[in-house]
Amino acid sequence: MITPTHGQLWKRIKNKIQNKVEQKIDKEADKIIDETLEGNNDNEDTSNTKKTEDNIKSYGSASINHSTIYGTTSITSLTKSKVQKEGKQIKIIGYWDTFGVDVHDGYIIRLKNVNDIDKLQNKTFKIPDEASLRLDYDALVKGKYNFDQKIRAGQQEVEFTSGSVTVTFNKDKNINISFSGNTLIDNYKIPRKENSGLKGNIPATLSGSISTTLPEYTITREPKTKEKDLVEALTEDEKMEMLKKAMPTVDIPSTFSFDKSVEVKMTDDRGDVQTIEFLLGTYPDIYGISVAPKEMQGQEMLVVNTPESMTMFMSMAGMKIKKSTSIEQMGDQYNMEDKIPEEGDFDYKKTGKTKTIVGYLCEEVKVDYEYTNQKGSVSFWVSNDFPVQNKALPMLGMKMNNSNFSGFVLAMNTIQNGKSFSLEVVGLEDKAVTINTNEYKKFGF
Repeated sequence: MITPTHGQLWKRIKNKIQNKVEQKIDKEADKIIDETLEGNNDNEDTSNTKKTEDNIKSYGSASINHSTIYGTTSITSLTKSKVQKEGKQIKIIGYWDTFGVDVHDGYIIRLKNVNDIDKLQNKTFKIPDEASLRLDYDALVKGKYNFDQKIRAGQQEVEFTSGSVTVTFNKDKNINISFSGNTLIDNYKIPRKENSGLKGNIPATLSGSISTTLPEYTITREPKTKEKDLVEALTEDEKMEMLKKAMPTVDIPSTFSFDKSVEVKMTDDRGDVQTIEFLLGTYPDIYGISVAPKEMQGQEMLVVNTPESMTMFMSMAGMKIKKSTSIEQMGDQYNMEDKIPEEGDFDYKKTGKTKTIVGYLCEEVKVDYEYTNQKGSVSFWVSNDFPVQNKALPMLGMKMNNSNFSGFVLAMNTIQNGKSFSLEVVGLEDKAVTINTNEYKKFGF
C-alpha cells in the first residue's frame, strides 16, 4: 500500500527523472542541430553529417595572377558555368567561394558578335571592343588566413579596361578560358573610404585561367527591335503616311527585264492563304513582285527590288507612275527570319525524305530548335535542279548563300510555339516582262 507520503515521494522522483530525460533529449537534439548547421567538430570521422569544403562538389578550378601586391590566387571550388546565348551575344557566368561572406563571388564574361558558338575553339576576343570581363574574388584565398569581419581582406571587384580573353567551349562537356589584361585592384592595407565599394585604384596586370566541366548552355531568341515592333504596330494609313515622307533617294536602271514567273502560296496557322508572284530574270539579286491589293480595285502593281531600292510601278487612270525609295526606308516585307532559328544555333539535317514539287525532285532538310523563349521545327524541301537562282529572293530559304544547304527551296513548313506556317512554289512558267522605267513619272504622294 502506498501512503500519501510515499505517493508524494514517487511523484517527486518521477518528475526528477522526467526532467533529466527531457534535458538529455534537449541536449541531444541541440547537438544534432549544431552538427547539421555547423558541422561536427569531433576528431572522429562523421562523414554522414560533416559539412566541409572538401565534400562540396566542384566543377573546376581557376587561377588569377597579379603583377603587384597579391601574387597568385588559386581557386578550387567552382560551380558549373552558365553559357547563355542571345542573338550574337554570349554571356558566361560562374561562381566560386573565396569571400566567406554573402556577396557576389565569381566571374562574368560577355562576348560580342558570335555567329556560331561551335566555332568558339581557342578563339580570342579583344577587351573592350569584342568582350568584357569582370572578376569578383578575395585575393587572400580563404584558408590562408582567419576570416574576421573587422579585418579587411583583399576583396576585389575587377573590371578589365583592356586586354584579351580566349575561350574554348564544348557543349555539355567543358569550357576553358584564359585571360590577360589591365585593370585596377584594391590594396587591402589601405583604408577604404566608406561606401566606396570594392573597386580599387592600384594599376595592375592580371592574367589567369578558368576551367569548368558540364557547362549549362541555353539559347534565347533575340527579341525584335523596337523599330520593327513599331512598324508592325502601325495601321495601314500610318504606313502610307510614312511612305509619303520617303522621298525618292535612289537611282534605278532605265529598264528591268524578267523572263520567269514563280508563284508562291503561303498559308498561316489560321488557314488563310496568300499567293505571291515573283518575276525573275538573269539578275542574281533583283526580282519583281506582282501584287493586286484590294485598294487598287483590280489594278495591278509591280514592285521591283534591287539591293538598294524598292520601286513601285503603277498604271492608273491612263497614267504611268512610279515611286522609288530605299530598302532601309521600307524594310523587308517578306522577311521570314522570325520563323527559322538563327544560323549556327542548331543543326540542319537531311532526313532522307523526298517529294516532287512542280515537277522537280526535292529532298527534306530539317532543323529542330528550342530557345528559352521559343521552340519549333522547320522543314525545307530543296531542289538542286530548279532552273531559277536568285540570292536575294525573300522567304530566306530561297537563297544561294544559305550555308546550311545548297539549291532552291521549293517549300518550307514551320511550327513555332504550336503555330504552323507554310509556303510552297505552286507554279513556274516563262513570262516576258520588260519595264521601261523612263516611261513612268515620279509620283510624290
